[in-house]
Amino acid sequence: MSKKVISVNTIIQRNSNILTSDLDGEKVMMSIKRGEYFGLGKVGSFIWDNIENPTSINELINNITQTYAIDKQTCFNEIKPFIADLLEKELISATY
Repeated sequence: MSKKVISVNTIIQRNSNILTSDLDGEKVMMSIKRGEYFGLGKVGSFIWDNIENPTSINELINNITQTYAIDKQTCFNEIKPFIADLLEKELISATY
């Protein structure tokens, strides 16, 4: 079975079954299914806030680069492993 590749056209959305709380501008989340807690820093929390509804990676990159001083390619390279980690932990879903 081939592994899906995250691209700028991938559409992601957060898992609505994840309990989320805001703690000093950062997100703390609980996966009931996995019985695990997860914490997100400032940029991770920004991403989480921007994927409540289905959002393409390209749209997300545009939102990040408008807020933070980073170019689009560097942004994609840096968020790609983070997105892959969220997918692996079933905190988000993706359409390729």
